[in-house]
Amino acid sequence: MIDIEGHLIHIDFGFLLSIAPGKGVEMEKAVPFKLTQDMIDVLGGPDHKKFDDFRRRMAKGFVAIQADAEKVILLVEMMFNGQSDLPCFAGGRTLIRDLKDRIFPDGKRFSQVEAQQHVDGLIEQSMNNWRTRCYDKFQYCVQGIL
Repeated sequence: MIDIEGHLIHIDFGFLLSIAPGKGVEMEKAVPFKLTQDMIDVLGGPDHKKFDDFRRRMAKGFVAIQADAEKVILLVEMMFNGQSDLPCFAGGRTLIRDLKDRIFPDGKRFSQVEAQQHVDGLIEQSMNNWRTRCYDKFQYCVQGIL
C-alpha cells in the first residue's frame, strides 16, 4: 500500500486475517502482535517517554481503525467474495467475524480512555512474549543464523 505522501506501507493481510507464521506451528497466533525485547530497547524500555508515546499512538491508531472499520471490513468482504481461494482467506467466513471481534473487542467503539486500556493490555501480552521468543529462536536455527 502507498500512503497519501507516497510512503510504501507493508500490510501482511495473511497474518491480519488468518495465517500465522510458522506453516502450521502457529507459535505466535496467541500473541496480539510482535513486540520483541529489541523493539522495546529501541523505544528506551517500558518506562521511557518514547515507549509511553508508542502506547499513546497505538491507542490513537486503534480509535482511528474503529472509526473507519466499516470500510475496512467491507473491503475484506469484497475481496473474500471475489477471491476466496487466496491463502489469506483460508479461514473462511469466520475470519471476517474474527476481524470484527479484533476491531470491536466488546462489540462497541471505544473512547480514547477505553482504547488506551485495551491497547495497554495488548502491549502487556505482547511484550517480549515467550511464544515470540521461541518462534524467533526456531527461525534463527532453521535459517542457520544461530
